[in-house]
Amino acid sequence: FFSSRRRHTRSLCDWSSDVCSSDLGTTIKNLQVTKVVDGDTIKVLLNDKREFIRLDYVDAEESYSEYSKPVTEIGKQAAEMAIQYFASPNGELVEVDLEFDTDDPRENCLEKYRDHQGRLIAYVHKNGENFNIKLIKEGWSPYFFKYGYSRLYHQEMIVAEIEAQANNLGVWNSQINKGKRKRNYNLLVPWWSLRASIVENYRTYGIAAGVLEVRLDFPKILAAAEAGEFITVFFDLQNGVSKWLENGALIYDGTKDHRLKLWIPDTNSREIKPLLQLLKNRYFGLARGYVYISGQVNMYRDKPEIILSDIKQLSDFPPTV
Repeated sequence: FFSSRRRHTRSLCDWSSDVCSSDLGTTIKNLQVTKVVDGDTIKVLLNDKREFIRLDYVDAEESYSEYSKPVTEIGKQAAEMAIQYFASPNGELVEVDLEFDTDDPRENCLEKYRDHQGRLIAYVHKNGENFNIKLIKEGWSPYFFKYGYSRLYHQEMIVAEIEAQANNLGVWNSQINKGKRKRNYNLLVPWWSLRASIVENYRTYGIAAGVLEVRLDFPKILAAAEAGEFITVFFDLQNGVSKWLENGALIYDGTKDHRLKLWIPDTNSREIKPLLQLLKNRYFGLARGYVYISGQVNMYRDKPEIILSDIKQLSDFPPTV
């Protein structure tokens, strides 16, 4: 989702094929929906496997599971709407097309465009309609740019959100969740905006400077780790410390199969405490999240790892090209 490609208009391509790399995103056509999970997640049959699809740039509210977000009335309604939307008149689930927010080859999309749970991240089209934009336009979701702006549909999604807000639809209607649990968009949207601006800076300058990103550049990170090279990575620290140990702390970024570890040694030492305090105050939780981390990367227990022990390894800016 950090690809640097620019927005274009759609060009002609062979719509009779199952895969189309257009001037917009790489598209995989005619996939059978096997389950509607909730308002922003479905399952499809892809390569004889049932894959979870997490809709890109939307974040419908929860309908059944708490996790870190509350189950809300509008979340339940969004799930019911999605169930009806992906059903044919006879009640069977329909076929859809997936479009990735990049023109990378199909095999790259299937490997790299996944969230931390391993779900594919994509736009979903049914009969030519972009369901992601529909969710925003009808107020089922805000335009979710926490991980950067949409390269393909940024303007359309802004316009869709404006329309939903003007008509007081869905998540923008304070009466729907009144007196019940709800999400605070007055707090969340400014935080998303901060993160999006950092991602856009990375797309413009970080990639050009050779900075690596865990999901998109994992093979390069592996190769660098095997050679013990010095690298700079664009790392998301939002979730904080993943595991505290007696002699240090581990922080993960990426997915289960594409994971980079930061190892912070001697967390009780006086030398490391300022580093931990900086991470907590500036990067963890509802803060910047993203940071450029430089250091030697090595393989440790079959995973690439960087030892983080000095504040100077952290920067809000990419290295000079």
